Amino acid sequence: MAATLAACRTEEPTFAEQVLLNGKILTVDSEFSINEALAIQGERIVAVGTGEEIEAQIGPNTRVIDLGGRTVIPGLIDNHMHFIRAVQRWNLQARIDGVNSRQEALDIMAAKAASMEPGEWLMVQGGWRENQFADGGGGFTLEELDAAAPANPLFLQITYQAVYANSLALEAVGVSPEEGAYHRGPPLISGQPPYGLLNEQMPAVSQEQLERNLFDFIHELNRAGLTSVYDVGRPPEGDISLLERMSSEDKPLPLRVWHTLKYEAYDPQGADAAVTLVRNSTPNNGDYLGLLGLGEHIYLPMFDNPGTTERYSDEIIDEFMKIATAAAERGFQVHEHTMQDVTVQSLLDRYEVLNETIPLAPLRWTFIHVFTLSPESIERIGELGMTIAVHSVASLAEARVPLRDIQDGGIIWGLGTDATIVAHYQPFITLGWAVTGKNVSGNTVLDQTVSREEALIAHTRANAWQLFKEDDLGTLEPGKFADLVVLDRDYLTVPENEIFDIEPVLTMVGGRIAYNAIEAGDEAAQE
Repeated sequence: MAATLAACRTEEPTFAEQVLLNGKILTVDSEFSINEALAIQGERIVAVGTGEEIEAQIGPNTRVIDLGGRTVIPGLIDNHMHFIRAVQRWNLQARIDGVNSRQEALDIMAAKAASMEPGEWLMVQGGWRENQFADGGGGFTLEELDAAAPANPLFLQITYQAVYANSLALEAVGVSPEEGAYHRGPPLISGQPPYGLLNEQMPAVSQEQLERNLFDFIHELNRAGLTSVYDVGRPPEGDISLLERMSSEDKPLPLRVWHTLKYEAYDPQGADAAVTLVRNSTPNNGDYLGLLGLGEHIYLPMFDNPGTTERYSDEIIDEFMKIATAAAERGFQVHEHTMQDVTVQSLLDRYEVLNETIPLAPLRWTFIHVFTLSPESIERIGELGMTIAVHSVASLAEARVPLRDIQDGGIIWGLGTDATIVAHYQPFITLGWAVTGKNVSGNTVLDQTVSREEALIAHTRANAWQLFKEDDLGTLEPGKFADLVVLDRDYLTVPENEIFDIEPVLTMVGGRIAYNAIEAGDEAAQE
């Protein structure tokens, strides 16, 4: 009798926990297919298809999000960011990244100053250049900065080369305001941490504030559409273990953060110590936090810049390769700062030799920044099976990165920013730059551009591959994590110049809503 009952029993239907309906889902899969809806179970996508197909996944307890025709893209990934550095003093910063109006930038600084106690220090820790303003290029006068922050010392850092400061900030470090707001080089600003006298005036942040900064900065990145980042900083930029302390298995941070091995090697003795550290370390590519590789400066004497015109000496490259070889032996990715083609070529000479004994393609070693890159270098990179990371800091420096040549070279390449001192952190500014060839001021800064689809692949699927997470991230396909972004306009059809202005209205990380402006105005909803 029991057997008869079992045979007649029907299985209970399985319903999705969440369903997104009535949208335009850009899966960014190999066909760049477009669907109407998707279903989520736990942290992962379980189905993508037509509205009718996905409606079958809706049960009595399913959370249904009506997209109202909005476009959905995979969560955006930044393949090169100084994440933990921004956290250190996020509460003391005004940010004018991507703002193309001088007056609006001044208004942002004034609003931040008005929210602070008199005498508190206020900084704009990079992310901007004078050429980003469409209403007249140039920096700020002493009078403008004094008016914006009449009761607070204020300075604006430009990369590691220059600052603008108001009278209170200048007087605090013994400089007469009569010398004007703009100052270049030491001692006010420096190319090395802590970046000069003005930075040294910034007060220490309490542990409680640091933890608050972490969540506030992550929220800002979620609001911008980012769900994963690769932190490439050095030890002076902050303690990366903060991420492990603030995350747990049952409630991970609403941002996936991978990072490089933290060390500094300034000389042969430092290189030897780095080799020992590498040999005693192991890559750990977790789902939310992980140690991935080495970079962006494997050996600090090899630190090229836009003015580099000659190869580094054999002695310097020998020390670099000593560390890089240890990295290859331990299975680490190398993510090396290479702005100039002359540096790329010198490393390719050594990489090609190393590749004969340790194949580099499986390690996905990466050339980053590539302000200049010759057709010969692109071909050699492709032959080694290496990859390239392009960053929109080039839009501020007006470096003519050959995007079309890279794309047509068949190399997997990804987009990032190099935020937060030398560049902005907003990915849609990066996408707009890659597609239009313009910076936020509307000036053309690229000779070669790529299509919208190619740019989006570079900021999602390609970056997932660079992070060894192509099975989990980068596209909206069944089995992958539900990392996605709902947009306020259609990325594929808006005029090209409006790509810069696209704003997410909902960001999801692993099926959890990290930012929600659909139901909660401009507030985040973290679950």
